Amino acid sequence: MTEKQKIWFEKLAKDREDSAKTLEKPSMRGIKNSVVEKYSDQAHFIYELLQNANDAKATKSDFQLTSEGLYFKHNGKILFSVSNPETENEDKENNTLGHINSITAIANSNKTKSSIGKFGVGFKAVFQYTETPHIYDPNFQFKINRFIIPVKLENDLSDRQKNETVFYFPFNKAEISPKKAHSDILEKLKKLVFPTLFLSSLEEVKWNADIESGKYTKKNIKQKQADDITYEKVELYQQIGLNQTKEKLYLFNRYTEENHSYSIGFFLDKKNKLTPKQFPAFCFFPTKENTNLNFILNASFLLTDSRESIKRFENHNTEMCKLLSQLAADSMVILQELGLINDDIIKIVPYKKHNNDDFFASFFETIKEKFKTKELLPAKNEYVDTENAYWAEDNSVLNLFSDEQLSLIIDKENAKWVFRSFVRNQTRKAEELRDYIESFTNNWYEMRDLLKNINADFIEAQSEEWLHKLYEYLSKNNSYWSDVKTKPIFLNQKRKAVPAFDQSGKEFHEILFLPSDNLNTTEKTINSELLNDEKTKEFIKNFGIKQPSLKDDIYNRILPLYDTDEGIDTLPHFEIFFKYWREEGRPEDFISLIKDKSFILYKTNDDETKFRGEASEIYYPTPDLEKYFKKKSNTKFVDLEDYHSFISDTSDKHLLKEFLTKLGVRDLPRILKRVITDWEEKKKIKPNWGESLNHGTH
Repeated sequence: MTEKQKIWFEKLAKDREDSAKTLEKPSMRGIKNSVVEKYSDQAHFIYELLQNANDAKATKSDFQLTSEGLYFKHNGKILFSVSNPETENEDKENNTLGHINSITAIANSNKTKSSIGKFGVGFKAVFQYTETPHIYDPNFQFKINRFIIPVKLENDLSDRQKNETVFYFPFNKAEISPKKAHSDILEKLKKLVFPTLFLSSLEEVKWNADIESGKYTKKNIKQKQADDITYEKVELYQQIGLNQTKEKLYLFNRYTEENHSYSIGFFLDKKNKLTPKQFPAFCFFPTKENTNLNFILNASFLLTDSRESIKRFENHNTEMCKLLSQLAADSMVILQELGLINDDIIKIVPYKKHNNDDFFASFFETIKEKFKTKELLPAKNEYVDTENAYWAEDNSVLNLFSDEQLSLIIDKENAKWVFRSFVRNQTRKAEELRDYIESFTNNWYEMRDLLKNINADFIEAQSEEWLHKLYEYLSKNNSYWSDVKTKPIFLNQKRKAVPAFDQSGKEFHEILFLPSDNLNTTEKTINSELLNDEKTKEFIKNFGIKQPSLKDDIYNRILPLYDTDEGIDTLPHFEIFFKYWREEGRPEDFISLIKDKSFILYKTNDDETKFRGEASEIYYPTPDLEKYFKKKSNTKFVDLEDYHSFISDTSDKHLLKEFLTKLGVRDLPRILKRVITDWEEKKKIKPNWGESLNHGTH
């Protein structure tokens, strides 16, 4: 201690003695009691001591608890000082107030509004258990009497290391027995909550109490910088007796314009995955403010005198909360880069909207907005933005449709399923969670939506293995059959995607069939290879795809052949047409449909060659007609011999004639009408055999 320091120390002792007399007046005793007993948490001064050690740039600290008192040591580099008591106001403003001046005052320290302070009111909590705190450091050795009077000690502690500062608190409080003091402090030492986590210097807190001991340590690894965010992986060790625990977290830190740090911490499990953990808000040490957040936060909040609650209406605190919520949101981008964001992020972020008057409500919107604007949404082995994020209604959707198939169905190249480990229908009882995810995904799809969007291009791009998977699903879920009745979910023989039915009004008509003798190789029959799978084969039949009927054969196979210019084999068609007409009650509309088709077998007297043509050009071979057209050798007559080969019954032969005549085959000569308007032309015209000519007049 220098001569100047001695003078100031003595002046300070005299000044504090005068103040002590005032505090001891009956009218002032309440002030002292309110300062000492403001903490509902017994032995809260433990945190205050650690805070002061950190302020002194200590890296290690040690508590020694005995039955007579408590020793606290640290290796701080900033030693005790004293300043002129006559200039305390100026020194406080200039941040040059001596430590001894602060520790012997009430609410008069060098702290600014949002700092953690140096020997502020918090230190006074030691007077719950002692009347005379002792302080030993390389510069000063003194004790405090009567709450605020510094008294110089003649002797230093014999075992104090030269770089140590030591506090000793004898249990000499009349109101509390040494046993009670020992019990309270031991209990507190066992239950410290991350005492080193948010301190800038202090990395180790050890304690020893007779046969019990413990330790809290912090290890910082992998510190990196991302713009103005410093982040690091932190390991916290705790040992209480033989029990050891370890916590790991990523800690993200920023600084305010006033250079005050604030932090957000996300905990990791044993597999180094993010895990939710709830803690009260920290102001370097835990307060009693519940955040309802699944991560930890720390800021230099302005607290109530008891250091238990945040002053919610202070602008500084409101601003700190906004800064913390933005830091939490910005940390999501870094967590994604670290590969730590997966579906379980929803267990970490606040998806339940807080009340507007909730002090921490800003975290909900700020983090949600980050998910809306960045590629943070977890898909399969990658991350996507809101524009390309889709959520499945149930697991069957995910099991059936991959990301690639989703993108094909909705025609969006980068579409991906997100939050695959839990699907939308699993959140029916968690409406807030469902609404939260829907707020930053593009859309959600149920099975019906996707089935209705299936098109031919999609089906043709799929493997047969996947098609069998689709059919197996549909076979077990026939409630979707109506959605795909007219969808091209099958392949035909040409491996083109086709529907099984078309729809006219409310009626469905079969347009796809199982292969048959008559209907086997066209686009109207299902791909034979699909029928190699027994489950698919069973589904196809249950779905209503069957062997074609005679009508199906005509309408779906035969008649479309006549619409092409390609040569077709019409040989079997007459028998099929006649059979259908006969069995269906001789429908006139069917006659109208086929009468212009060239399928009637005929021959002429020129030769025995058989041809096929339209009925309107052909005659029925009666004896009279054959005689009538004897000289017209190219007249076309129905080849009845061929048709009688499959029609032997007399009644059917009469029916055959009716069928032919309805189609347009004539059993009388046709009259050709021609109007001649010029006499010279009339003279050139000679009637053909078998034809009558009606002459028009000029």
